Amino acid sequence: MKTAVVTGADGGMGREICRSLLDNGYSLIMACLLPEAAMPFFRELQEKYIYPGGSLSIRMLQLDLASFASVRSFASALEGTIINRLIHNAGILPLSTRLTEDGYDMISQVNYRAPLYLTRLLIPQLEMGSATEDGARIIFTLSCTVDFGLIFRLRPSFLTHVPKTWAGRVIRYSHTKQALYYASLSLAEKLKGQGIQVVSADPGAVNTPLVTMNNFLDPLVNIFFRPLLSSPAKGASTAIWLATAGELSQPYGGTYRKCKPRRFLVCKNINNR
Repeated sequence: MKTAVVTGADGGMGREICRSLLDNGYSLIMACLLPEAAMPFFRELQEKYIYPGGSLSIRMLQLDLASFASVRSFASALEGTIINRLIHNAGILPLSTRLTEDGYDMISQVNYRAPLYLTRLLIPQLEMGSATEDGARIIFTLSCTVDFGLIFRLRPSFLTHVPKTWAGRVIRYSHTKQALYYASLSLAEKLKGQGIQVVSADPGAVNTPLVTMNNFLDPLVNIFFRPLLSSPAKGASTAIWLATAGELSQPYGGTYRKCKPRRFLVCKNINNR
């Protein structure tokens, strides 16, 4: 039995990822911030894929990435579980932010620190997955905003400084995705010898609740900009492909968009210095 873990499983793209993984024969571990709210979707999946007589399994566990204690509890619940795919889909760009109980800006912790911490805690389970026929693969969800790094340089203060404005929170979101990209490259090299692949997906601009300014401009955004965005299904398609493809052209550190390798402009700029 091959098993996948999906964070942010109850979001728009997360739901598409969950359905496709089950369609491709993966048993599923859904990581949800609010399991009660996700229960209707969980039951929908159970009815379609488990009953009657299904061979797959679906579990739903609570995971609050704004709390390292919650991350540890989630990882502890998976001790001894063979994991073949770890898909980091959760991410936030909230109306307001704050320092978490762990001392980090909430956007930075949820989008950057906690996914890496969770990955480290699940390495033993991924190592078991790497020894199976389906192998082990970690997939990080990035963003086209990584290229904001050409304008807004990444500084260590992004971890603990709390942005007060909407523009500041957008820049913070960009910084977390930049940092996650660089970390994924380092992680890919570290885990290569253990047979664990590390790749990342850029879903592009997707029509999700993240795309909002939370001010008087939102009606204009909804009229002129939102229709140009990709659907959650299209946004999730690259992560789904990365999870289900047998072979990848760049399995250790590759970034993909629309199921094809891509590079960020900021990274080209750094490499050319």
